[in-house]
Amino acid sequence: MTTAFSARRTLSSDSMARVDGIHSPGLNVTESPSTPAARSRRNSSTPFGGHYNIGSMRSRKIESGRRVRVTVRLRPRNTRELIMDSDFSECIDFQPELRRLKLHRNDWDCETYRFDEVFHDTASQKQIYKLAAKPVVESVLEGYNGTILAYGQTGTGKTFTLGSLGKEDASDRGVMVRAMEDILADLSSEQDSVSVSYLQLYMEALQDLLVPERNNIAIVEDPMTGDVSLPGATLVEVRNQKSFLDLLETGEANRSAANSRLSADASRSHAILLVKVQKSVKMKRDRELAALNGNGIDMQLSKEQHMQMVRNNKLLIIDLAGSEMIDESASDDYKLKESMYINNSLTALGKCISAFAENSSDIPCKDSKLTRLLQDCFGGGAKVSLILTIGSSRQHQAETANTIMFGQRAMNIENTVKLKEGFDYKGLCQRLETDLDRLIA
Repeated sequence: MTTAFSARRTLSSDSMARVDGIHSPGLNVTESPSTPAARSRRNSSTPFGGHYNIGSMRSRKIESGRRVRVTVRLRPRNTRELIMDSDFSECIDFQPELRRLKLHRNDWDCETYRFDEVFHDTASQKQIYKLAAKPVVESVLEGYNGTILAYGQTGTGKTFTLGSLGKEDASDRGVMVRAMEDILADLSSEQDSVSVSYLQLYMEALQDLLVPERNNIAIVEDPMTGDVSLPGATLVEVRNQKSFLDLLETGEANRSAANSRLSADASRSHAILLVKVQKSVKMKRDRELAALNGNGIDMQLSKEQHMQMVRNNKLLIIDLAGSEMIDESASDDYKLKESMYINNSLTALGKCISAFAENSSDIPCKDSKLTRLLQDCFGGGAKVSLILTIGSSRQHQAETANTIMFGQRAMNIENTVKLKEGFDYKGLCQRLETDLDRLIA
């Protein structure tokens, strides 16, 4: 079925290029900016998703060439892996300074893959956030939508990377906590606000983690813009960092988890943190008058009066449940069923990403609620960062290879990032009414 996912694309038909034996998806690695192919990609400005044009909210600026950024993080081998792999070398060699890694298929064959960032197992949470997540958070504060995802095998550190609260050690704070710190620090006026929803997608049911009784939340897509919303989810305004940490704790306590062969506390659902940010921005004087006149409003503003712009943006942070071989994770029938739902949704996501990378005319976003939820992110108007978490153990070489190839395909998706801001007519009317009452008095 074709939906908003199947709008025109700016990618060439080659989904992967190899240069000197190195897999290098994306323009930044494989092409010189002066080549005809590069100029063709750079000059193309056709968005994947629809245009924002509801009420006073509009797409004022188009920025093309925003490829999905992919980062790889290596998890240290645990005690069990060290014992099992004592006679074998690691299946991965990391070269962080070159932003690439080598995957050893066997003792004599290896392939090299290049990513936007490559982090060894000694990388700190601060480093991960600064290079993989902070640019997306900053873009949200500048007026764009953003999405951060963690993908990888069960037990490779996705939840730690994104959701760690850092209770015992503040340096362990994950992306969610650090992102909210930056957002709250950036809010300035009384009109600025930030609200959050926290949900899980468990066995194809979208459940509110803040109010667990709401366990079948609908995903609504605007037919005009392609924007996806969750009107049935609890939305809580965050006033300070402590209140946000309390919300995360409540949500994590309600999230589905279970003991498996790969992790003692494996997440059995996809966790979704939705952050909505509203910011007021003052316009320059010449832009105020031009904007008013351009919208059919014939009026002059005094020096004391200013036209405010309002930016309403969302940040999605998604901790995907672990990809896994069913025979490695399932220890009973119910866990087998859970694993099947997890793998089916991840397979649907992989199909969508592959379809983008191959410039397909049909994007199967209706195959899963996960892909429906992400349909305005991948191929839409958001800035996207994908964090891959992998292990170096030979035991899980196949899953590690699958994760790497998932990331390589994602690097071929190029979004058209759109600035979303609208006129604050309500605030202007209130100020004009106040001035009028003062003059009458």
